[in-house]
Amino acid sequence: MTAAAPSPTTSSRRETPTETCGCPSPLPPPEPPARSVLFSKLLKLILDAGMTREVKAMAGTHITLMATIKGVPFPTVTWKKNDAEVPTRADIETNQAGTKLEMRFCNRGDCGDYTLTVENSAGSKTATCTVLRVMLPAWRKERLTLIEGIVVKAGTTIRLPAIMRGIPVPSAKWSIDGEEITSQGNIKIDTDNFSTVLNINECTRNHTGTYLLTVSNAAGTKTVALSVTVLDVPAAPIGPVNIMEVTPDSMTIEWRPPKDDGGSPVTNYIVEKRESNKETWGGVSSGSLETQLRITRLQKGTEYVVRIRAANKMGVGAPLESKPTVAEHTFMPPSPPGKPQHYELSEDAVTIGWTMPLADGGSQITGYLIERRHKGGKWIRVNRTPCKDLRYRVQGLFEGSEYEFRVFAENIAGYSGPSPTSDPCKPCRPISVPSSPINPKVKDYSKNTADLVWTKPSKDGGSPILGYTVEMKKADTEDWKKVNLDDLIKLCAYRVKGLEEGVSYSFRVYASNMIGDGEPKEMPQSITAQDILIPPEIEMEATCRDRLTVRVGHNINIIGYIKALDSLFASLLEASSLVAEPFAVFVMQVSKEEMTVVWAPPENDGGKSITGYILERKEKRAVRWVACTKSPISERRMKVTNLIPNHEYQFRVKAENEVGLGEPSKPCRPVAAKDPIGSFSSPYSLKCLLFAFPVITVLCFLLYLQNHLDHQQA
Repeated sequence: MTAAAPSPTTSSRRETPTETCGCPSPLPPPEPPARSVLFSKLLKLILDAGMTREVKAMAGTHITLMATIKGVPFPTVTWKKNDAEVPTRADIETNQAGTKLEMRFCNRGDCGDYTLTVENSAGSKTATCTVLRVMLPAWRKERLTLIEGIVVKAGTTIRLPAIMRGIPVPSAKWSIDGEEITSQGNIKIDTDNFSTVLNINECTRNHTGTYLLTVSNAAGTKTVALSVTVLDVPAAPIGPVNIMEVTPDSMTIEWRPPKDDGGSPVTNYIVEKRESNKETWGGVSSGSLETQLRITRLQKGTEYVVRIRAANKMGVGAPLESKPTVAEHTFMPPSPPGKPQHYELSEDAVTIGWTMPLADGGSQITGYLIERRHKGGKWIRVNRTPCKDLRYRVQGLFEGSEYEFRVFAENIAGYSGPSPTSDPCKPCRPISVPSSPINPKVKDYSKNTADLVWTKPSKDGGSPILGYTVEMKKADTEDWKKVNLDDLIKLCAYRVKGLEEGVSYSFRVYASNMIGDGEPKEMPQSITAQDILIPPEIEMEATCRDRLTVRVGHNINIIGYIKALDSLFASLLEASSLVAEPFAVFVMQVSKEEMTVVWAPPENDGGKSITGYILERKEKRAVRWVACTKSPISERRMKVTNLIPNHEYQFRVKAENEVGLGEPSKPCRPVAAKDPIGSFSSPYSLKCLLFAFPVITVLCFLLYLQNHLDHQQA
């Protein structure tokens, strides 16, 4: 800071001192001579009393203290700081116009009282100026300017100029990523008192980043950042190239985007291929941003090299090459499956089972092929499409012939070798003991007899049932006693005699065939031998108490419930020559694609009302029966559709009550799916059959049925 001297025109006129920063101001010019002539011998001493008494300055600036002095003779000038000598770095200048003390680049130690003393023979005078404090300097606005950021193309020159100002003159330092930049190679830094320039010739992508310019002096430090982006073509995609799948005519590859996109987004990838023994590249794809590609139209067994390049608006980058790859499967066919085993033999079919191969060849097994042959003959393929399971039912075999089987496994690479040949097997009807009789129960009993009924087993074991055996035991024992000692029971009913009145009995029954005896089935309830007295009565349905009119071709059902019978009886009412067996199944209204099947109710309802029927069919030469409905139907008539023309079909029916399904009826004779030929005459007269069961059923059949059956036999 400086204090300006008063005007020399008059001793009484003074100017207010001002503070200035910067370089020291020049001394004022000598004042002109006073109007009154001063004689050299006249003693005189003048010290400007208007010298600045207080000064506030900032660190790093200059302090200038000036005073105008006059005297005859010219006085001596002495400067003191706090009654001591001023620091040696203080510049003191005195001339005829006055005196000046200058402290350059002041600091806090320069605070204090500065005393000026002038003295000559006329006397002495003193003036004091106090430097109160030296403050840290504040930055002036817009002392440092720098462009905000630039984008340049690789190979050009980057020039970063900056203007800086400060007191004292600041120093400049350039840095990037925490490292100072110095002038070397293609980098040059030019710095003076007012500016600094960073030049980078032939820049590359490595020069992309945020450049920091730091300027500092005794007053402080300031840093500005500048973002520089150098645009270039993308780098090579990140490798290696992943060969995901290889086949004899294609391969699927995958890669990762380049680590450096060149400062501009990748617009597409260029994929090329060549044979490893050639130098010419052929284009595969050039317009996709996907990092996965399936390359097709390869030649089996040829070795290929693939390269990928990324492109942006600046151009195409460096390539990434794959390792040589041969166009062939990368895995092998599976090993052979295990030796086939045969089970579930029938007269025309057998089920073959095997184990998985020990090795799948590196690819999932897609299926199995089965071959068969007559023992010692030629192998014949069984299944046209590969089997997905580890078992297969082979159909169309001839009963009594010996067959051998083998199996092949398949994956994408091809078929395995054949499995070991199976042991010879001979299709035949399987024979085992029959299953248990169905729904055995006590139909009636007295003090010394019990009438038992049951339904034949659902499975006869492959051999006709020879008969049944009934066993009984008393309630207080665990030993079962055979009832029919002499011979097997041929019917599904039996009267046990010789019971002791008042004793409780349990019964069970089992079936027998040529193999042996089946599992016994115990009757759910036990009885106590005693007479049951119930007055007789007959209940008829309301529809049977008056006249009944039906249309020709329909069935007539007349049901009467008879109670309190002490024995079974049967009587025959003559009405027609055509009589239906109980639970008989007939086919009516035949065409080449559908048939209408009707049947009679079962002889025995099992003690519960019948809830529905299930109709089953099979072709004449087939073994397995197929249900015609998913759920039981209540009517005793059904139209079967979707038949194959000219194929012969058989039908059978199962009845169902609350307990479950009963035994199937006897199959009807085979009927060919053909359109009917000819017309039919009037129906026969009616005949009614009263069966020896609690249900009376009267069926009316038309000549249509007779004519139809005759036509089938023909």
